[in-house]
Amino acid sequence: MKKNRFFTVFAVTAALSLGACSTPVPTQTLPQMSFAHLGQLNFNVDSIEIENRYKAPPEGTYIEDRFSTPPASAVRTWALERLIPVGDAGSGTLHVIINRASVQDTDLKLDKSFTGTFTKQQSNRYDLELDVALEILDGSGKQVGFSAAKTARSITTGEDISLNDREKLWFETTEKAMADLNRELESNIRRYLAAWLR
Repeated sequence: MKKNRFFTVFAVTAALSLGACSTPVPTQTLPQMSFAHLGQLNFNVDSIEIENRYKAPPEGTYIEDRFSTPPASAVRTWALERLIPVGDAGSGTLHVIINRASVQDTDLKLDKSFTGTFTKQQSNRYDLELDVALEILDGSGKQVGFSAAKTARSITTGEDISLNDREKLWFETTEKAMADLNRELESNIRRYLAAWLR
């Protein structure tokens, strides 16, 4: 009787242990990135076109497609929410060109010494780069105005960071890079494309 009781307790304990091991990590829902609160920039053109020319190089570890909001998608959202065509038919096109929207993941060298095993080390560096150009094309397709901006952000993460914390950090870094890009683009728009603003 005692033997059977022991077996039952052991079986329940084992089942609870297995259940704990297989419990999935809770996933988080990150917010949708938006720039509508920054206001609209009205252009005297009849259309806006967005072209993504960026393709991740075959060499290296480029991981922008793993972001909840990839940098290229953030630029597209920015353009759709901020750049508004208000011109008459035939007044031209505002062409938004995404030349680069990359995130490169670089493994950092870890201290493998005895001392290093007791230290929380930075294991990865993420380099985010954005390069965006705006050109005004007249009715015949000729470029009559041009402006551009670039920005870059780098962050490192510790070897013990959780998946959720890493994804949140990626999102926050993209937001900050887009804030930098927005400031630069808006400044250059008002400087070089002011004739088309309405």
